[in-house]
Amino acid sequence: MPPMKLYLRYLLRQLALPALVATLAFSGAVWLSQSLRFVDLIVNKGLPVTTFLYLTALLFPSLLLIILPVALFAAVLFVYHRLTQESELTVMKAVGLSNLQLAGPAVLLASAVSLFCYTVSLYLMPLAFSSFRDLQYEIQRDFSHLLLQPGVFNTPLKDVTVYIREHRRDGTLAGILVHDERQRRQPETMMAEQGFLVQGEAGPLFVLENGNRQELDLDSDPERPELRILHFDRYTLDLAAAASPPDDRSRKPKELFLGQLFNPGDELSEQTRREYLVEAHERLTWPLNALVFALIGLAALLARGFDRRGQWKRTVGAVVAVVVVQALSMAAGGLAETSLRFVPLMYLVPLVPALGALLMIRSGSWLGFRAVTRPAPAAG
Repeated sequence: MPPMKLYLRYLLRQLALPALVATLAFSGAVWLSQSLRFVDLIVNKGLPVTTFLYLTALLFPSLLLIILPVALFAAVLFVYHRLTQESELTVMKAVGLSNLQLAGPAVLLASAVSLFCYTVSLYLMPLAFSSFRDLQYEIQRDFSHLLLQPGVFNTPLKDVTVYIREHRRDGTLAGILVHDERQRRQPETMMAEQGFLVQGEAGPLFVLENGNRQELDLDSDPERPELRILHFDRYTLDLAAAASPPDDRSRKPKELFLGQLFNPGDELSEQTRREYLVEAHERLTWPLNALVFALIGLAALLARGFDRRGQWKRTVGAVVAVVVVQALSMAAGGLAETSLRFVPLMYLVPLVPALGALLMIRSGSWLGFRAVTRPAPAAG
């Protein structure tokens, strides 16, 4: 096999495993932090574990756009630092390999990661995020899963407050108080010894047993409103009036595909149209971070005149540069939401550092300073 193919395969193998390990490590940490938001649904509200796992898995595509570039950047720093410490890069340079050739395997891997990020950004993320919000909305409407917590005042719907004393093992609720202000001029307060929640055809129903309903009629006499009390053995409270099916809810920009974002429709406000267009441009620029971050790491560790004792400074400089690029990307997106004139800035933020890093790799200088190589001492 030609020497060029050997070094290419060797460096790709060296990069692949650390990149995979970093991706799994970052994914695990992010998954743990995100899943804590939904643990209460399992512990206190009876959500099945399978639904919980599916719910958290739907978050992963959007998280991958952040995890993959950072994991690849960490892998590049780790591998090229180790190869330099073990003088393997020195040997490769001695046989005639240039900095661009040594950076080639990392750039090739970063390009593949960027292409995968485009697949995630343009297809998987809107598909998964839309499914996530639909499932989240259904969980909120399915009161058999979203059980009311005992001992606190719950607000399952707007203008409806529910208090229960305890939740029994058989699924019934005891010591119930419901205050319903959906009819502003006729607020109702219901008290019942026990009850339970069922899912009707139109939405959730709250069945109360052995209680009374107190209705205050404010239209009868503003100074002395009429109070009507009804005692009941069983009373059904319809909670579906304020609920709407998932198809009727508003869609967020992250749920839409690229064509829908670029053609949002004339019925939307100007601010919403700008948000849609900025989201579309972010879908096209964020996947570039994998390539940009890798180039920054390569520029830091492939500069000429390398000093082992100063390597940590270049590593810190690369990390700072990546953080700055990420912050500028977010700032450019924020400016573009105020005015679409700033949209070109969203493309300049990743492209300018990438071009600068390529020039540094080719010239062998870090941040524009070429290190002077000291001559070897004369023999004898």
